[in-house]
Amino acid sequence: MNRHERRAAASGARRGRNGDMPIASPAAELHQQIVDAERRLGSEILSKGLSPKQVYDLVDGAVALADSYMARSPTSPDALACGRGCNHCCHRPVGTTAPSVLRIAAALREQLTEAEFAQALARVVALDEKTHGMPWTLAERPPFPCAFLVDGACSIYVDRPLVCRGWNSADAEVCRRALAEESVEMRFDLYQRTTFAAAEQGIKVALGPHGLDATDLELTAAIRVAMENPDACERWLAGQPVFAGCEGKRPPAPAHRRSLPLA
Repeated sequence: MNRHERRAAASGARRGRNGDMPIASPAAELHQQIVDAERRLGSEILSKGLSPKQVYDLVDGAVALADSYMARSPTSPDALACGRGCNHCCHRPVGTTAPSVLRIAAALREQLTEAEFAQALARVVALDEKTHGMPWTLAERPPFPCAFLVDGACSIYVDRPLVCRGWNSADAEVCRRALAEESVEMRFDLYQRTTFAAAEQGIKVALGPHGLDATDLELTAAIRVAMENPDACERWLAGQPVFAGCEGKRPPAPAHRRSLPLA
């Protein structure tokens, strides 16, 4: 079989029996299922009115939906290296949506004393002064600990962004090396990554019909805005560019990552 025949055979294997319909992978099917479910849930929530409560309910609903899927995960927890005290991933930039940022800021106002809130904001401002606007590559943005990483643990763990919930690795040492090397091969649980990524994508899809901005934001820059401006949610809902300049600057997805089997 020559290279043209091999290429044709590979293309055919990715299509249906009739050669005209692609076969969805289990991960793609899972992703679409969750996106559709969150779109329906988000539409139902936002149809009740565009208020801060609906924004927070949108995020809480996405988290609950993703958690319900994670309860069915085929991956053994023993396959992953993630656990308390392991925080290599907390030195990476985080991209998330405005609703997630606004939900975290609201939770901080509810849960912290005035002094504690001021301390958290000071950490956020200090980090933002170092990293604001940097592209997300090791060459241009070296690792910095997250402003919410306190005593080696996430201080907003219950309210952390969906992308943080989805991040995982089968080897903590590889995660450590990946903070200094671009070409480190990583293995992760595809089910977990897919579940939380799809939940956030569902939020974005639900925002569209209401004319709400679904741009990916850099967490530190955006949470600074949300914490410094108590009316940030109302202004965002009104269509004001409250998060202008906070856009995430993601690099192309690395090719050197391998997922654990998705059952």
